[in-house]
Amino acid sequence: MDLELKIENFGPINEATVQVGPFTVFAGPNNTGKTFVSKMLYSTLDTRNANHALVSFEAFSNLITSFFKLNLQRHYGERGEHSSSAVRKGIEKINSILQAVRPSHPSQSELDALKAVQPALVAEIEEIKSHLHTLENDIKTKKAGGYSPYMLSLLANIINYLEEGFSDAETAIHLGWFYKFRQNVYGNFQVPDFSTLKGDGDSPLYFSVQGVGELRGEEDFKFMPSPQIVENVQSFPEVFYLESPLYWKLKNPLESIKLDSRSPLGPSLNGVPAYFYDLAAALRRTHIDHHLTGIHNSLHHAIGGKIALSEAGDLEFQKNGKSIPLSLASAGVANMGMLALLIERGALDRGSFLFIDEPESNLHPAWQVEMAAILFDLARQGVNVVVSTHSMTILKWLEVHVKEKPEYRELVRLNKFPPDAEWNDDMDAVMAEVKQSLTKPFSDLYIRGL
Repeated sequence: MDLELKIENFGPINEATVQVGPFTVFAGPNNTGKTFVSKMLYSTLDTRNANHALVSFEAFSNLITSFFKLNLQRHYGERGEHSSSAVRKGIEKINSILQAVRPSHPSQSELDALKAVQPALVAEIEEIKSHLHTLENDIKTKKAGGYSPYMLSLLANIINYLEEGFSDAETAIHLGWFYKFRQNVYGNFQVPDFSTLKGDGDSPLYFSVQGVGELRGEEDFKFMPSPQIVENVQSFPEVFYLESPLYWKLKNPLESIKLDSRSPLGPSLNGVPAYFYDLAAALRRTHIDHHLTGIHNSLHHAIGGKIALSEAGDLEFQKNGKSIPLSLASAGVANMGMLALLIERGALDRGSFLFIDEPESNLHPAWQVEMAAILFDLARQGVNVVVSTHSMTILKWLEVHVKEKPEYRELVRLNKFPPDAEWNDDMDAVMAEVKQSLTKPFSDLYIRGL
């Protein structure tokens, strides 16, 4: 899948055009924006796969449920509990309706599917409003205990916004896109708001993914999906982000942290990126038959064993009939073994996206070559691979490989970092520039040592 990114005043990047294709490389020194672009592109693509109407509703229902739990039962006594129960049932009905909002035939879009259930949604929202009006009348006649009209008016406003949002199906879906994208960005970057990602330039932050959507803003940030993507069938390839093997060595404690810190109002900022939890969920799938058997076997051969997930949810390294906790295996084994586990759980397939940040991390040069070859083979077999690297070994392997097999050059999108305002499709020129920037410290030391 070919994508073009347009970027302005985003993190360390002033202005850039980035190209993404079957095998994409972001190459350059540290702190030049490689990871910024990878995480934002991942956050954008992952937003496509949500049930946007359900996400939109959950943004309101979480507030409503929390409000009743924290306020009505305390202020309004038994009557407040009765109203709270009635509202919860209404929310559960709406949630059930929206869970099924998926296109029912190939020509139906997500928008059409929502319009089909819109009358039922509006009826349930009206029912929730009627319970709120009953409670309001009880308060006025002193039947419901303590009197707090301010709290009740806040709840009424929330429900009115909910009704307004779902009175137009397209508005509800657009809201869902924005809420899901915001969740992804906050969770993957572990930041409290978009302004944290804005660069030091004078222009507003702008990040556009051709045919998917765009984020723009200076103080009031807005994310808008592309019109054609809202009208298309809701069927998009999955995306996965593989980063530090340290996360996988600490998988169970990190999942416990998420449970302890989860919030009904949005992603928790616990220091662990959301894409780790997305990937951990994918690993719990059952084994499947897949078409990547050769790559899968190559990974197991390289590390001399395999990584497996026990019934208790523990990651283990199995070798020669023995199992040891993944925490005791080398980081290099974790890096390559996790890739094999993703394949056998069906997370990687034709059309899916694999983002892998610094695949050379903790790998000696021979394994870096092996990893580069495996990632390129994944791209040849239909997986969209996006690699962020500053490894000269991986870059040299790529340079040699496309010289030996020129027919594979068309798969490669090499992006140097820091990027330029316009993308350069001359791979040889870009490769020379990247190599110069990465080898300069070594060459400088070599000259000093003469």
